[in-house]
Amino acid sequence: MADLPPLKYGKVVGRFLANVLDDGDVGDTPEFVPLTGSLTFTADAPKVLVPGAQLGPATYVQLPSHYECQLDEWGFITWRGRRGVRLVAPSAATNPSQWTWRVSFDLSYDGERVPMESFSFAVPEYVPGPDPEKPDTGSTGLVDLTLVSPVPASAGNAVVMGPRGEGIRIDGQVGTYAQLPATPVEGAQYVVRADGLLYVYHAAAGGWLPNGQGVVIRGPAGATEWAGIAGKPATFPPTIGDTATTAVAGDDPRLTNPRPPTSHAHPANQISDSTALGRSLLTAANAAAARTAIDTIASTDTRLADARTPTPTGQIYDIAFKSHSGIRAAGPGNVMPEGLRIERKIAVSSVTYRGETAGTANLVVELRVNGTTAVTGSSATITPANQVGDTTIPLNWTFNPGDRVTVSITTLDTGTGKGLQASLKGVTVA
Repeated sequence: MADLPPLKYGKVVGRFLANVLDDGDVGDTPEFVPLTGSLTFTADAPKVLVPGAQLGPATYVQLPSHYECQLDEWGFITWRGRRGVRLVAPSAATNPSQWTWRVSFDLSYDGERVPMESFSFAVPEYVPGPDPEKPDTGSTGLVDLTLVSPVPASAGNAVVMGPRGEGIRIDGQVGTYAQLPATPVEGAQYVVRADGLLYVYHAAAGGWLPNGQGVVIRGPAGATEWAGIAGKPATFPPTIGDTATTAVAGDDPRLTNPRPPTSHAHPANQISDSTALGRSLLTAANAAAARTAIDTIASTDTRLADARTPTPTGQIYDIAFKSHSGIRAAGPGNVMPEGLRIERKIAVSSVTYRGETAGTANLVVELRVNGTTAVTGSSATITPANQVGDTTIPLNWTFNPGDRVTVSITTLDTGTGKGLQASLKGVTVA
């Protein structure tokens, strides 16, 4: 028996069932039972040339009567006890390199023939899956007639998976109607790209169909030569490799390579949301430069651990005390009439007076030292509107250790204004 390598082969599978009413068993839903009969596969190409055959160039024709398959007891396509049938797949080793196969049906149920129209479909190369026991699992190129069969017209939405194909063989394409061949063979069919219509030549009918009255092509018009396909890749299937003109296989380990990212460089000024301070930190040459950028000191700076005695001068020495309680009365006050003793030499820069409630006339108040000496510049005349707020007087006075400070009302506001306090703002001096 002659063999013609390097041919490629496809695999076609399918299952055919009849839908009948429930036969009275448990339940009442319709049932799906296997059909019986045969399927015949016919190549739409009348002959195939194999220039690279092992025993030299050869031409073969496919005999439909020898491509008849039966349905098994479950309705599956079966050939010699195995489900599915192998068919020659068009490839670069054949001429033509593209064609379709047509399947016709002779099926019955319970002795009654089930009509089913034939249709054409493409057969790619079949590559089995990794498990020899289940070669269809994970395979590529498997053709299931359920998926490639044209869907009959219906009121619903039909989805056709795969090319419908009607076995139409187009002899060629031309740009315009005027470019159709002048002396074609009878029945020649050409597509005019200008209007996308199919024109057929019949000498008895006057030649070509009139311009603009060609046949509308709905869906794929059957097989075409590889050279006539526009926009196709340079090679098909693509060559697997690692160059700029090859494709990566789905199981290529590079697709899941957890290697560290390749190093790359971006200047700091290319970070769109960076600030001038942030960029200076990124580009700092060392820790000292980074500290200079943010105006800080090193963690080893001796000033951070300096246990020296605080300097006696310049220390904050603010004082607040209440001088009058209840209804105000003239004089040094009833809270500390003996005065507040000052323990350190301090320079006072301001005094702030505040009452609890307002009287009905102006209140005049001043600071005194040791009961009799008025502190220069400390006297304030406070109106009733300001007696419950802060009245601040700037000072330039130095108190010595042992001085006693009192707040003296020199002019009493009339009415029943209550309370008075003073706040001194000062620092220690030498």
